[in-house]
Amino acid sequence: MIINYKEPYWIKYEWDLSDHKDDQYVTEFNKTESEKLANLFHQKQYAINIEFKLDKDLETDKIYCIFGKPGKNFGLTYNTEADALALEFWTEATTKVAGDEFHYVPFYNISYEQLQKHNIVTIVRNNDEFICYFNWERVSDKDFDKNLIGDYRTEGLYLGTGNPGTHVPEHRYHGSLDINNLFFVEDITNIETIKKIYETDINNLNKIEEYKNLIFNYDFDTVNNQGIIFDNSSNSYFVEKVPKEFIQ
Repeated sequence: MIINYKEPYWIKYEWDLSDHKDDQYVTEFNKTESEKLANLFHQKQYAINIEFKLDKDLETDKIYCIFGKPGKNFGLTYNTEADALALEFWTEATTKVAGDEFHYVPFYNISYEQLQKHNIVTIVRNNDEFICYFNWERVSDKDFDKNLIGDYRTEGLYLGTGNPGTHVPEHRYHGSLDINNLFFVEDITNIETIKKIYETDINNLNKIEEYKNLIFNYDFDTVNNQGIIFDNSSNSYFVEKVPKEFIQ
């Protein structure tokens, strides 16, 4: 599925289908903002796995997010001028007089030549370290002292942008991409286990032990008539297009 420029999606709400026949109807009235989704990245052990490709013919900002969260720049970013894929994030100040600390974790030796084809990127947090994998191979890592800043506790996860509502244009990080798959798994950091989850057919996911650790899982194959992408985990954290009033 292609996410177009300034038409991002977000993973933000819990959907309650219990009052609907066969638990299959979604409306704008049966959702609430999820505290779980807002706080996902402050957990100590997890992994987010995404399969995507880029296309220079699609419109983007100079730097844009494959996925991100509002606040100071956070997410998987691509810099069109430097031809650089990276994880960007901020952590809390280490002392009372120091400011928040910015971290830039490049995916070494990865260029657009590779990114124009579908690839799998995995970002693992293992306590105070982020580890970045490209097609299951470890390419970079970063230790940090304090937890992520509080900015990242305010909303869910955005796809195709980082901070779409900010009044500072260069901080919006709007982009376009072709996305195939995305999942988040908590309390699992082993790359072989993450690969196992990815390689498991969605019809068999509930048969593996790790299914209980899946917070969300999307294949982007089916979008309903309200533009909602359903969750293949045991939860109802659906993906939907961000309303235009939230986008600058």
